[in-house]
Amino acid sequence: MKKFLIAISLLFTLCSCHHNDDPEPDTLASRTVLVYMAAENNLASFAEEDLEEMKAGSKSLRKDQNLVIYVDRAGSNKTPYLARIYNGELVDTLYMSKGIAADPKVLLYALKQTKTVYPAQSYGLVLWGHASGWLISENTVMSSRAYGGSTGDGSSTSPGRYWMNIPEMADAISSAMGNDKLKFIFGDCCNFGAIEIAYELRNITEYVIGSPAEIPDMGATYDLLVPDMFIENDNFHRQMIDHYYNYYIEVYQTQQSRYYNRIPGDLNGFSVPLSAVKTSELENLASSTSRILGTIADKVSSTGNLNLENQTYYGIYSGYNHSYDMNAVLKANASTSDFNTWFAAYQKAVPYCRYSAKWMSISSQLINNMDAFISTEDDCGCISMFFPGLRYTHTSPNWNKSIQKFQWNDVIQWEQYGW
Repeated sequence: MKKFLIAISLLFTLCSCHHNDDPEPDTLASRTVLVYMAAENNLASFAEEDLEEMKAGSKSLRKDQNLVIYVDRAGSNKTPYLARIYNGELVDTLYMSKGIAADPKVLLYALKQTKTVYPAQSYGLVLWGHASGWLISENTVMSSRAYGGSTGDGSSTSPGRYWMNIPEMADAISSAMGNDKLKFIFGDCCNFGAIEIAYELRNITEYVIGSPAEIPDMGATYDLLVPDMFIENDNFHRQMIDHYYNYYIEVYQTQQSRYYNRIPGDLNGFSVPLSAVKTSELENLASSTSRILGTIADKVSSTGNLNLENQTYYGIYSGYNHSYDMNAVLKANASTSDFNTWFAAYQKAVPYCRYSAKWMSISSQLINNMDAFISTEDDCGCISMFFPGLRYTHTSPNWNKSIQKFQWNDVIQWEQYGW
């Protein structure tokens, strides 16, 4: 462990630097976007494909728009590096000594370097890699939760053994960015569209974009999404989501032998559920959620019986369902008038989403359950939320307790319901 947690000044020593003076902007850039690629795992081959897509997408960018990548890829003869992609080429490549992308110190360093070398009027961050939503463990790096999935030995034979908890991620981003709030954080990773994650990140970014569910191994189509990430109006997130969603609608239809769940060709409603969260509205949504939970206290308490039967859920870990669609669950359990009041706050906080009745999953249990989901497009908001339950007392750690480490719980206060 110590070799991965050495001081940041030693962790990142410059190995070589190839500088190209041509792409340097004459003035402060309009936007800099860092794509942080945690690819020292079984996603390594897809990293190379995505880099080629980014190169294609970069050809439509202006000189004052900086697309920067941090890459830690398994099976590569290159050490981790930071580079700009300009007009389809890698420039200003900065090779660094070995670190692991799942370490918050590495994320902090990559962001600080990006901000120093490519200062801009606004910034965006893409988190590329494995993820498991809000799930949290005691050890920030040596764990099996949250974001990253680095093997630590350069291999690509597994999802990885090193991970980053979301609260520590938020701290690292905040430290790196200082007073400069990100325009967006886009999670191109599984289960990132969780209300607990969005709320944890609310003070460091204007928007959180991602899927509450698992995403396909290929991830985003960056030749389309790269230009979207530099749109300067607040509709950029619609473009990103639509391009992502519509791409997989088309891919699933043309590659049916590869993309299906139960029956080859069974692609009705099959894409990737996605959402954009406007963080300035999250305080109000948290208060509204606290109020509506108070109206169904008898159901959400540790002695209650919250109705989750056949409701859409997005996460499964060690055989335990979790991360239900918050909109669907509250609609099914609260009164119509209370739900409508809450839903008004929800719509402001989640200005755009795309619903998918089915999506790719590595879990046969989740795949089988999808056909039984009773939630419809009108019911689902494509944001997940954890609802405590007695079954989670058997998880390690106890999820009913670990969820309380998130700032979301400062408002919700699950402990008042006996959890």
